[in-house]
Amino acid sequence: MSLKTFYNRFIYSFPIQLVVMHFKKNQIMMLYWLLLFAFITESIAKKFGVPFLFLDPEYMGKVGVTSFFIMGTSLGAFIMSFNISSFILNSFRFPFLATLSRTFLKYAHNNFIIPLAFILVYCYQIINFQYYNQLKPIEEISANLIAFITGIMVVMTLTLRYFMHTNKDIHKLFGVKHADDDETAPIRIYDTNDTSFSRRNNWRVDTYINFPLKVKIVRDTRHYKRYMLERVFRQNHINAAVVEIVVFSTFIILGLFRDYAWFRIPAGASVMLLFTMFIMLSGVFRYWLKAWANTALIMTFILLNLLSKFEVVNPRSQAYGLNYKGTKAIYSKESLINSVNDSIQTADIKHTQAILNKWKAYWTAKGVDKPKMVLLNVSGGGLRSCVFTFRTLQMIDSVYGGELMKHTALICGSSGGMISATYYRELFLDKKAELLKANASGDDHLLRNTGKDLLNSLSVSATVSDLFLNMQGFSDGRYRYIKDRAYAWEEQYNENTGYVLNKRLRDYYEPELNAEIPMMIMSPTIINDGRALHISAQPISYMLQSPGLEHSSLQQAPNGVEFSRFFKDQDASNIRVTSALRMNSAFPYIMPAVSLPSDPAIEVMDAGIRDNYGTMNSVQFMYIFRNWIEENTSGVVMIQIRDTYKQAKVENNSVKTIFEKMLAPMRNVSGNFIIMQDYSFDRYLEYASSFLNTPLEYILFQMPETQEKISLSWHLTEKEKNFLKDAPLNTENREALNKLTTILPVKVYRPEAFLKRY
Repeated sequence: MSLKTFYNRFIYSFPIQLVVMHFKKNQIMMLYWLLLFAFITESIAKKFGVPFLFLDPEYMGKVGVTSFFIMGTSLGAFIMSFNISSFILNSFRFPFLATLSRTFLKYAHNNFIIPLAFILVYCYQIINFQYYNQLKPIEEISANLIAFITGIMVVMTLTLRYFMHTNKDIHKLFGVKHADDDETAPIRIYDTNDTSFSRRNNWRVDTYINFPLKVKIVRDTRHYKRYMLERVFRQNHINAAVVEIVVFSTFIILGLFRDYAWFRIPAGASVMLLFTMFIMLSGVFRYWLKAWANTALIMTFILLNLLSKFEVVNPRSQAYGLNYKGTKAIYSKESLINSVNDSIQTADIKHTQAILNKWKAYWTAKGVDKPKMVLLNVSGGGLRSCVFTFRTLQMIDSVYGGELMKHTALICGSSGGMISATYYRELFLDKKAELLKANASGDDHLLRNTGKDLLNSLSVSATVSDLFLNMQGFSDGRYRYIKDRAYAWEEQYNENTGYVLNKRLRDYYEPELNAEIPMMIMSPTIINDGRALHISAQPISYMLQSPGLEHSSLQQAPNGVEFSRFFKDQDASNIRVTSALRMNSAFPYIMPAVSLPSDPAIEVMDAGIRDNYGTMNSVQFMYIFRNWIEENTSGVVMIQIRDTYKQAKVENNSVKTIFEKMLAPMRNVSGNFIIMQDYSFDRYLEYASSFLNTPLEYILFQMPETQEKISLSWHLTEKEKNFLKDAPLNTENREALNKLTTILPVKVYRPEAFLKRY
């Protein structure tokens, strides 16, 4: 064989030509592969933990052979859908296929390059991730890989066996001998002047691979009748459609029964199935509509966009416990102005002063005439902040003998930090003995609850339900709501934490009123106009504006909305605590914005958009009660727990390419908005020092700066969990703890004993 012949037979081999054909004709299919490659190589969405869905799949709370087997089956389904859809769309380009035995099997066998490359890269990434990030032993990783590959092979084998038994080739249909059995048939000669059916509709293929690795020459097909070839392909296409129906049915079943743990497949698997659905649907569009496919697709998107404004088609995410069926609260400039006045604020200030008096009475009974008032500020940051905040609270509280919550008058913040602070406060209220025992012994079971995965259930619901089956509902007392990914998030969080926060906002009114626990203010951002929605079990109209300013020309309307008072007629006090936390943590795109029962509808998102640490709330609180603080305390201690390093190194954000130049303005603003908040909040604290006539001390506990940033996600790796577990104990945070104990003394402080416990 000459070098030129070898070159032609390689370049024009069926596997190579299929790859060329995919990139030339099937760019949408290639986009799905590109996204999957980017996910598993951690090239995109790493900040939000999306690659973890694929590299660390979780099923029923565990990562192991079962979860990896399910991931394998979903990948097998995706690969076979890729084969089926591309076969339906492109088989006419390769008429020689219709003359072969087991037509589809030949096609799938030769269409191996892209799937095999993906599987190899995927396996490498799994090994690397599980070993270095999840700290798993080689034996466990090997078992997981075997389960993963087994899952792929099971689906592919079953699918191919189905086609073997149902597909009919040219011999079965017409009694014509297969071309791959007829070695005497002439070899196909590539002729640029050939205008026959087979030449007009395909491009050159000289060789193909016969199972398993035998290379065969493509035989001439011009002597076959056109209708024979078309009928073979049509019969194969009909059988392929049956497989598509099975996949679609599986998707629907998973959505219908997602409340049962057995049906909550790993989120990465649900993403694979979603892509499988998209590939099949796009294939159907292109096959039936031909040249009209793109036009029909555009018109479909336009129609869906028009229909989405109707809530029946696109239901909004709601806060559970609120009444959405009755009269709506009127959200306007006038209603906001009328919602607060001096008499209301004066009454609320007296109400809170009564709480502060009870707070002080606790310390007076212990012989402290003027106690230090602690204000606790915690930052957002998904599970990263959840774990770091809870661990830091454990560390501080173990030093103070379980009385940190009694020292604290107010807790503010956003997202993950507030979730953990609320969980910690609830444990102090109802499970104090268990909490203090865990803090004293170094038992991590409560800490582990804060780090359990939330991304899996959220992602599964988003992919298998929100897009197709967003009509399922559930009842919460007298009211009924739609099940969406927000519902999945709340249910999973309650399950992770033993349902200790399965309470209503009103359940904290008495404990806060009696100063058994600190007051807490959540302030998600109203995305309609940028105001804050202040959620508290107590009346706090003084947080909207300072008394005496309702007629000021500088401020014609409050800069926030008091949730309990504004939505009183919508049963505000009945809202689930987890729904309030969800509103305070609704990061854009990951969690849906929450719509409230007002006209027009108020929509809220993460508090961190406006105030990531709760600093503005704390400063406003200090200003309103500055006289009481001066008369009754020896000063204020503001403890800030943050999951980012405040003095972070300056990053190189210089523009290198045209694409980066286009994205630079938005990228730099969005990437630095937390840093910009720091600049502003430092000024706030300076102003607070000027109006307080008592000492204001600022104690900072912060996550150490890391070479590789921990993802802002609802999922953490074992390596990240271990880091966050130790982070509060680093030198800098121990110095902060030492400083705190000098300002807020303890009877016995033995940090060495504490560090030994942990």
